[in-house]
Amino acid sequence: MNRKIQSLILISILTLGGCATGGFSPDVVSRDAAAKSQYVQSGVVVSIRNVTIEGDRTGGNIFGSILGAIVGSNIGGEDDETTQEVGAVVGTAVGSAVGQNVSESLSRKPGVEIIIKLDSNNREISIVQEMPEDVDYTFRAGDQVRIVRSGGKSRVVPYN
Repeated sequence: MNRKIQSLILISILTLGGCATGGFSPDVVSRDAAAKSQYVQSGVVVSIRNVTIEGDRTGGNIFGSILGAIVGSNIGGEDDETTQEVGAVVGTAVGSAVGQNVSESLSRKPGVEIIIKLDSNNREISIVQEMPEDVDYTFRAGDQVRIVRSGGKSRVVPYN
């Protein structure tokens, strides 16, 4: 494998890894929120339902495009540059579509939508967050909870 292809694969892997996010779990706090004050409200859970949080398509798009271009450019003989160029373009398009779908399905997460009636003004709000299996609490209608808000994101945690 030549150095150019190795470099492209390495860049793709690093880019894909850089797209990973902390998620929407109640027990995960973003690096930006650490050591900053956060706005806290209290309320009561009105209802809860299971949802699926859509996965990330971006990383797969980039990785699939590059991999598709590499594979597609190897079509045809060494002297057939036109076929290699067409193969690279078609490979990029196909790789992008396949990469997006694979990345999205691999990064889907189970989650919950929690409807909460706020103590401060009796308004109801909805918050969707991951509920990983290793979290040691669950929510039920009637539970007292806190909503922690920071940087445009909210998470629901038990009151105690």
